[in-house]
Amino acid sequence: MIGNVAPLEGDGGDSRSVAVVGAGITGLVAAYELRRRGVNVTLYEASGHTGGAIRTTHADGFLAEHGPNSFVTSAAVDTLLQQLDLQDDVVEASPGANRRYVVRNGALMPFPLSPPSMLTTGLLSFKAKLRVLLEPLVRTRTQDSDESVASFVRRRLGHEVLDYAVDPFISGIFAGDPETLSMAHAFPRVAELERQYGSLSKGLMMTRKQLANGESAATSHGGPMTASPPARARLISFVDGMQTLTDTLEAAIAGTVRLGCPVRLVHRQEARWVVDAGQDGVAQSRLADAVVMATPAHVLAAMELPASMRKLATPIERVEYPPVSTLTLGFNREDVAHALDGFGVLVPAVERRTLLGALFSSSLFPGRAPDECVTITCFVGGSRQAERAREDTDLLLERVLLDLRQLLGVRGEPVFAKHVYWSRAIPQYTVGYQSVKDAADLTEQQNPGLYLAGNFRNGVSVGDCVASGQQVAERVAAYLTRAG
Repeated sequence: MIGNVAPLEGDGGDSRSVAVVGAGITGLVAAYELRRRGVNVTLYEASGHTGGAIRTTHADGFLAEHGPNSFVTSAAVDTLLQQLDLQDDVVEASPGANRRYVVRNGALMPFPLSPPSMLTTGLLSFKAKLRVLLEPLVRTRTQDSDESVASFVRRRLGHEVLDYAVDPFISGIFAGDPETLSMAHAFPRVAELERQYGSLSKGLMMTRKQLANGESAATSHGGPMTASPPARARLISFVDGMQTLTDTLEAAIAGTVRLGCPVRLVHRQEARWVVDAGQDGVAQSRLADAVVMATPAHVLAAMELPASMRKLATPIERVEYPPVSTLTLGFNREDVAHALDGFGVLVPAVERRTLLGALFSSSLFPGRAPDECVTITCFVGGSRQAERAREDTDLLLERVLLDLRQLLGVRGEPVFAKHVYWSRAIPQYTVGYQSVKDAADLTEQQNPGLYLAGNFRNGVSVGDCVASGQQVAERVAAYLTRAG
């Protein structure tokens, strides 16, 4: 089909052009940044909408997020919000969002957020607290092999801290299993504290001291410390929900997005790339100077790739994505006994419940529920109970309500319910994940002009994905300059 190859729309036949595959947050940011640099971009998306997991539903006065409910600001995020003029649309989480609950023996207990509260909390036994105090005396691991999060935490802090302080947060971030997740790749900064200081406690104290002195920790690339303190990180969303961000990005690159247009084949032709995609049943091949693959890792497995590229990318295609179901439930305020005074509740695996956790959404941000109502967003499945995520809405609701009645004192039935099922939710940075990162690096090295980006590579949070999109756009722009 080479005879049907055409320049990307608007590239004039000989100007710089880039194809971005995947219109999730990473792909949208990458396309936006390249467009700002004057590069002709075409953004391909197989589904009928942009934003990937970021979607918001408004119904009956309730707001339901299909995926991420909030994100933490950073330099990359603040820059993007300013560029998009979204500052007035931002809503910051309520002050009570710092309060997080963890279930122990069927009761909600506040998670300790400071060293003093760690000593007084009822979440941990006296023996577990003593184990934490003795952490500086634990020898540093000398082996270079990858270590699971569970092994790391048991070794330095003990099994009780793993069960009630770490495991529930693993579920909240990755919907994952601490026995299989890699400490070095899932939580590299924590692993670095042991490597650099020999102790988590000492490392945290040194980090606080640096921040108090107006310094920021060195970057993962060994960059210099800045003279001024970083801006305060804020937990934010938007007045009308998270989709505000992706809708604004889409509008900013109007004319470049091809929805319902899956890319089936990517291959190199001399110094350029051929992108075969289909839209409305019509297959088209277009030339591009560079290609950004901003899709989930498993999408590569469904594409036709040259044999040499397929061999390199095999470890990437095997990245695990467990299923997750989200149930956003609305209740009359009088039907929920708990004050819902915080971010939400996390449920350790040892508690053996259906819920991974629940967000107190209407306590976090305004406009998430009508007056005299509350919204609770529940998460089920993940690596812990993948089969539960796949259950139909009625059965899932029955199981979730049982937990909510026992944990939060919920009475009656919800007045609103929205069920969203993600068959592949969050990539798992499992032990041995370096092979995935090495495969991504090698794939790019062996295929000049091809770039891999997204949450399987540089972090799973929305902020990580924003930074990934910005960084890959910068790399592509530099490549185009070098290539002339």
